Amino acid sequence: MTNEPSDLLGPGPGATPLIRPHGASTTLAGQAPLVLPAEVDDLGHLMAAAARGEAFVLQGSTCAEPFSGPRVGGLVRTLLQMSVILTHAARVPVVKIARLAARHTGPGSAGPARAHAEAAVTMNMIRAVSGESGIADVRHVQGWNREWVRDAEGGSRFEALSAEIDRGLGFMAAWGVDDRPLRTTKVFASHEPLPGLRMPHLLREASGDEPCLWALSAHQFRIGERAGQPDEGHLAQAGLLANPVCLTIGPATAPEEAVEYVRRLDPYVRPGRVTLMCRMGSDRVRDVLPPVVEKVTASGHQVVWSCDPMHGYPHGPSADSAACSLPRVVDEVRGYIDVHRALGTHPGGIHFETTGAQDKSDTKPLGGFGPECEPRLNEQQSMELAFLMAEMLRS
Repeated sequence: MTNEPSDLLGPGPGATPLIRPHGASTTLAGQAPLVLPAEVDDLGHLMAAAARGEAFVLQGSTCAEPFSGPRVGGLVRTLLQMSVILTHAARVPVVKIARLAARHTGPGSAGPARAHAEAAVTMNMIRAVSGESGIADVRHVQGWNREWVRDAEGGSRFEALSAEIDRGLGFMAAWGVDDRPLRTTKVFASHEPLPGLRMPHLLREASGDEPCLWALSAHQFRIGERAGQPDEGHLAQAGLLANPVCLTIGPATAPEEAVEYVRRLDPYVRPGRVTLMCRMGSDRVRDVLPPVVEKVTASGHQVVWSCDPMHGYPHGPSADSAACSLPRVVDEVRGYIDVHRALGTHPGGIHFETTGAQDKSDTKPLGGFGPECEPRLNEQQSMELAFLMAEMLRS
């Protein structure tokens, strides 16, 4: 079951009218951009590093919550906590991306103007908490991690790794390392494309080999599956954008199809331009993923390989959402890493869904969108996943 909302997909594949670069002459009229072109370019450089094996991409989402959802702060906190652990384990920078407002034009929406206002507030909040006076100081975040290790059931298993991180931070403090990079971070934003790239005031023409557009409502755009295949209209739209693009592929995606998608989205063969987020299921990832990775790698395109272990298996309304089938999530991640190690490619990222809540029992989806948004991890489960991934990456 996917969580890509049908209400964002327009009238049907290929039916979404395209906005051409020359149609952006009224760019930024009336409303301010939510992100800046320089920020989009920064993310592009980081994604290129991840495609080369020099970075790791951590994407998190609260699923169907709107931009103003109360759990966005919890999502950012969880991203920061997990990133400290994964940075130490992978020994590369961790790129943090918050997938926001998957359904901000869905049921209950007050329209584009309200969505823009809510998005601006949320983006400002994220910039504030990740800035100089926010909560992103890695020493404070590691303090939260120590509390989790001390208090969570089974957390003592990870005491040694947590102590290693403490020693590393202590060494840097003793050596007098400039600590500003430890006090701030960047959290980028991602969401699904809107039909017809609505809000043309958020488009700006970009220079380059061919005319293209920055879409300034998010840093990255993510294209999901619909009936097992990406939406044709969204593929065509994304091909016009300078923004990095993330494409979800499932177990039914043939290797040749994956190559064709990448060729359409990355015509100039730019490293990191495309992220292929594999949603295969724990029982299929080891068999289905290898030929896809081999075929895309042989095509010459350098993509970021990522894993979405949250939705690769059936999870209907009657399933036990509180348990969130964490063992199956972990097993899919382990299979994903094993595949890339066997092929000599870089497991460049992971996507997780979270409730944004610390209470272990709080896994109920918010926003009134129903059980199709499950499963989601609470903070404790997200932290356990991060520590388990750290063990996998170090082994």
